[in-house]
Amino acid sequence: MQICKRIKKSFSLHVARLHSSANLIDLKRYLLFLILISTCQFLYCQQDSTESLTVGQILIEGNFRTRPQMITRELSFSEGKTYKRYQLDSMFVWDRNRIYNTNLFNEVSLELVNTSSGLTDIKITVDERWYFYPLPIFRLVDRNFNDWWVNRDRDLSRVNYGIKLTQFNFRGRGEILRLWLQTGFETVVNVIYSIPYIDKKQRNGLRISSSYFETKNVPVVTRENIRRFTSSENDVLRRAYKTSLRHSYRSSFYSFHLTSIGHVRLDVADTIAAINPNYLGDSRTQQQHLWFGHSFVWDKRNNRNYPTNGEWYQVGLFKHGFGLYDDGVDFWRARLALTKYWEFKDNFYLVADISGLSTFPAENRSYFNYYSIGFLKEVLRGYDLRIIEASSYIMQRNEFKHQLFGRKYNISKVMPVRQFQTFPITIYGKVYFDQGYAVGYPNYDGSDLLSDQYLYSFGTGLDLVVVNDLTFRFELSRTSQDETFFFINLLSLF
Repeated sequence: MQICKRIKKSFSLHVARLHSSANLIDLKRYLLFLILISTCQFLYCQQDSTESLTVGQILIEGNFRTRPQMITRELSFSEGKTYKRYQLDSMFVWDRNRIYNTNLFNEVSLELVNTSSGLTDIKITVDERWYFYPLPIFRLVDRNFNDWWVNRDRDLSRVNYGIKLTQFNFRGRGEILRLWLQTGFETVVNVIYSIPYIDKKQRNGLRISSSYFETKNVPVVTRENIRRFTSSENDVLRRAYKTSLRHSYRSSFYSFHLTSIGHVRLDVADTIAAINPNYLGDSRTQQQHLWFGHSFVWDKRNNRNYPTNGEWYQVGLFKHGFGLYDDGVDFWRARLALTKYWEFKDNFYLVADISGLSTFPAENRSYFNYYSIGFLKEVLRGYDLRIIEASSYIMQRNEFKHQLFGRKYNISKVMPVRQFQTFPITIYGKVYFDQGYAVGYPNYDGSDLLSDQYLYSFGTGLDLVVVNDLTFRFELSRTSQDETFFFINLLSLF
């Protein structure tokens, strides 16, 4: 590499001399000299990129809390092995992405150091994130900001508040311990403990979750694709208890097998069963069931929070209800999702995905167990104000975007915490086209406006990406119903 740099420097000097003394140089001789220089540069650089290097030590800096094995687990090279330089260059790109995607670090860099006589050390430098977040909860109960702003008339009583305590990288092993204490529109107590690896080979992991919910405001029916709530000032209308256990097996750098089992119990007031006898089915006021499922995930993205290159695939099959309770719950759920990201020159990007869900049998399903388009990332842009309840659906979405602005600001003068002293801002301009089809439930008309028909939307917008890849979406959409909307969302879609 140093030879290449010297050749480039020599080439630049000769170009400068040509401009300053063109009358003294024979043009033909100079052109021959240029050809020789270019040939030498190519040969030396080729030799440099194919140079064999044996890795000596792997040096890690900046991991004050994180155990070294959490970093070395993501490496495709190891000490004592020999690689071509170009192989190491390629490994560094994806190894850096995998280390960053642990969500433990703000920055990650890999470089060769102490290189001589076919030997080299590799230095990995990380900047650890802030790991303890005692965050206040102040969030809308509705599906998104637009649903609250339009359908709920900006009702400030539809707010949840409380505190969320999250300890990331617990014990320096990438574990997550979270306690969620919420009141307001809905009372929630939630505890999650996630262990990425429980074995020495770092392949098996566990996630345990237990939650309690109670609310005096319940979406009890759907009309014209909008959920309608009923409320009580004094009485709790719905209580729910949910517990789940998930085992993960990482069979390669990018492939994950997730096996889950869970239990759900639901108690509702007589008022709910009277308004909608099918809320839990057959005018029940209690329902509980076990569920079990397995899914496979392939995740090779450069950034899990806001990816611009790579691919992500998921396929899963789940069973709800095993006949242990007289609960009326007995159905299967199948899920398939494929997403591909392309990165082009000059900061242009393309993403396309296709996803589908099918639940069967669709007959005799209680309202509470309906599945819908319109929650979290399962949306068609432009249809933010409505849900589309469906026994099965398929969506295909496309987005072409360009990075308009990207800069990192040093705010150390006003921010004393080191992990937040760099504030990044990236802005993308985009155009998009979404399409989908939803199969409605038999003998049900709550989602008739949008089910059992081809839907599409197109539009343009901006993505604002800030610290920890937090994303704001600003989108102007036109739907197949000839409606135009401007929506704001706080969630990356892909």
